[in-house]
Amino acid sequence: MIVTVTLNPAVDKSLTVPCFEIGKTNRGEVRQTDAGGKGINVAIAVKQFGAEVCALGFVAGSHGQFILEALAASGIPADFCTVPGETRVNLKIHDPVHGTETEINEPGFQVFPEHVQAMKQKIKEYAPRCEVMIFSGSLPPGAPPQTFAELMTIASASGAKCMLDTAGPALRHGLDAKPLLLKPNRAEVEELLKVRLRTRRELGEAARKLLAMGAGEAVISMGADGAVAATKQELLWACPPAVATRSSVGAGDAMVAALAYGEVNHLSFRDSFGLAIAASAAAVTMEGSKVADLPLVHSLLPKVRIEDVE
Repeated sequence: MIVTVTLNPAVDKSLTVPCFEIGKTNRGEVRQTDAGGKGINVAIAVKQFGAEVCALGFVAGSHGQFILEALAASGIPADFCTVPGETRVNLKIHDPVHGTETEINEPGFQVFPEHVQAMKQKIKEYAPRCEVMIFSGSLPPGAPPQTFAELMTIASASGAKCMLDTAGPALRHGLDAKPLLLKPNRAEVEELLKVRLRTRRELGEAARKLLAMGAGEAVISMGADGAVAATKQELLWACPPAVATRSSVGAGDAMVAALAYGEVNHLSFRDSFGLAIAASAAAVTMEGSKVADLPLVHSLLPKVRIEDVE
């Protein structure tokens, strides 16, 4: 079983606003409203891959109830800690005239030490029952930056393989727990290492640096430019197939889901990496934060190009 952990979920509201202008009154149309947050997206993608999955995390208020109902409708078991306040709403503004996508993300509800402690207990309960536990997204206000590291340490002690997809201080501290796999994007790695990563060679060196800092495997995603991946044995670059992009929301989460699916199904890392690139490319063809279905992923898989980074 794969377990996802989403400590700061969201309701993703996607709007179409032609000729979006800053500082002006804009009129648009709501395209889609989805249960969101990176771990929620991962859980939905894992379900579509056909793997057993369970979603954990925090929720609050009516928006939190909306997320729980959406997970139930998708057939995904969920065991969330309810906290005071309201779950955040993230706006995705698509301007079809200028071809831009603007995101406005709320910070989320406040959590307190007793809530973090309750989550630690849930991790202790679920870790012995799963093969892979995925920690995704941002930390809510009030959660210390080492929260993911502490939760992963608990999960690893029970034999769960941990994957991490986060940013900032949570990413830096998370490396201390030595996750099986780390999946940041290029900007997040540049912030972590305080360098600019322009070339494939520089990205490869950065991926190797992530291994030296504690990750067992590292995948650095770069949107339409593909991704670079490092293990102790391989250093790879993958180019995605060309697709018509409708929304980039959830593309990285589809990638993480595919990597987890490959792990529990004992695929080689190269095969898992290729599947992850195809899943990400498929996801951007969908509206809102929805992830693509499995037939589309498999149709794109032969078009993924993977090369060794020299």
